Amino acid sequence: MELIILTIYFGFCWAIIKIFKIPVNQWTITTVFLGAVIMLGTILMSMAYFHPSSKVARSYFISTDIVSNVRGKLIEIPVQTNVPLKKGDILFKIDPIPFQSQVNTLQAQLDFSRKRLEDSRKLVKLAGGAKFDVDLYEKEVKSLEGQLGTAQFNLDSCTVRAPADGFVTHLMIRPGQMAVPLPMAPVMTFINADTEVFIAGFSQEPMQNIKVGNEAEVIYPGIPGRVFQAKVAGLLPALAEGELSSRRDMFSLSKQFPAGIIPVILTFEQDMSDFYIPMGSDAVVAIYSHRAHHIQILRRILLRVESWRNFIHFH
Repeated sequence: MELIILTIYFGFCWAIIKIFKIPVNQWTITTVFLGAVIMLGTILMSMAYFHPSSKVARSYFISTDIVSNVRGKLIEIPVQTNVPLKKGDILFKIDPIPFQSQVNTLQAQLDFSRKRLEDSRKLVKLAGGAKFDVDLYEKEVKSLEGQLGTAQFNLDSCTVRAPADGFVTHLMIRPGQMAVPLPMAPVMTFINADTEVFIAGFSQEPMQNIKVGNEAEVIYPGIPGRVFQAKVAGLLPALAEGELSSRRDMFSLSKQFPAGIIPVILTFEQDMSDFYIPMGSDAVVAIYSHRAHHIQILRRILLRVESWRNFIHFH
């Protein structure tokens, strides 16, 4: 694009020199080249300030590490990797026999304690039995009810279900292996399909010209020749480079931190379902502000040239 602008400019200067018969000397040549530098520099700086672009852009998503609540042997894994799941679909099952036995034992003890509590209340009412026995059995019943609730929770945890709509990746378990309730030992990774968000990072210089609702365009390296329309949905109000957290050491301003880039959230204006775009794909983004409209065309042309250049890749 810069070459096209310079070609037009030098052609215009040549025409003026020929028409008005301006002598060609060191002052004429210097003026022409100085004008080219000023013109091109002004155009590029205005385009970068009012209509910035970024190559730091991609779709982000939230993954959930699936960890078992109980320790047990895996007996069934009906889930398959990268197959869409609905919330509540079964991911895997743990052998429930030891947990069912514990539930049965506690249920039997609870039934017996409730019967003794009922008999003690009748005895106190009819024959003047000890009130202490009633209090003792009430305490025993409440304790067993709590233990039974925990045991039932463990039994229900033998069947692990999808926490939301999504799919499973990194499935490295097989029937017969042991699942343990350790956060550092997840049995699989679940990708939440409804958490995908597209974020582009921009330098801080043009941040006054990036507003919610601004028009934007996105190109993907994997979809050459196509430009997708988008809009600015939001700007994150904080940068990680300025974060302060509780530490043992005091904060020091002498440490060198990078300037940081502005995270900008974008939403697409068109249906993207016809294209295969994996979650986490890289992209290039340009945002158009409401100022310096005549410079927009240059940014749009540059973005489309970049998109067509994606056809030329040799690996």
